[in-house]
Amino acid sequence: MDRETVQRAGEILAEAWLVDGAVDFPSELLPSDREAAYAVQDEMARLLPEAPTLRAAGWKVGATSPGVQEAEGYDGPIPGRIFASTVFEDAASVPLARCRNARVEAEVAFRFMAAPHLNNERFTHDYLAKMVTAAPSFDITGTRYATSCRVGWDRRQNMLAGIADNGNGGAVVLGRWTSSWGSIDFMQLRVDLRIAGGKSAPNLWAQSRGDPLLALAWTVNQVYERGFELAAGDVVLTGSLTEPQPVKAGDRVECRMPGLGSLSCQLSRA
Repeated sequence: MDRETVQRAGEILAEAWLVDGAVDFPSELLPSDREAAYAVQDEMARLLPEAPTLRAAGWKVGATSPGVQEAEGYDGPIPGRIFASTVFEDAASVPLARCRNARVEAEVAFRFMAAPHLNNERFTHDYLAKMVTAAPSFDITGTRYATSCRVGWDRRQNMLAGIADNGNGGAVVLGRWTSSWGSIDFMQLRVDLRIAGGKSAPNLWAQSRGDPLLALAWTVNQVYERGFELAAGDVVLTGSLTEPQPVKAGDRVECRMPGLGSLSCQLSRA
């Protein structure tokens, strides 16, 4: 994928992010591989105005488990930036303007108390675990692509397009941070996620649940390999522990993660 194509694709996505719009993305601009998809994502972020609300406040990652990757036809996780303007606190009202085809995922979030410095070839999850606090979180996914173009893409094209579109980013809700999370077995953690007072969403288990600590290490290493760094205060969301749930304006979303905490939000149209 040549530089001119990367730039054009990044321009289209940056504009869509700025106006919370959907675009009929030209098929000739679709990334052909992961390297091209990362390049488009980075170009999109570079072209956004240098405003505090559009700075990267962290990173998120989806499709962190072998089971989900196999089911979706992906060849690996789907990373993206978290922009400051998309971050909300517990009990906030969250607009769905940029979250077309919105789905809510209940995830473990980690926040760095200090910037990680790479002394060896790769970060280990044991090293990173000593540097972070944890909190329950919602990843509310969205898309900048119009349905008219997405229906013609195969699963690999949808994966690469999702990477380019900031990991299908929309909005993030963060709960209360705690340092007392070390004894939690995230692979056995039963999460109670409910939409509009309905039934608890099915949890992902076994091969369909990605380990949040391994996802943290994968994401941080991937960020540094691309030439970026994390700072104190940056957040990393580590993939859904429940089946993603469709949501709409007016829904109230509530979640409990035993030992970690609870959080909620109210979804609005704008």
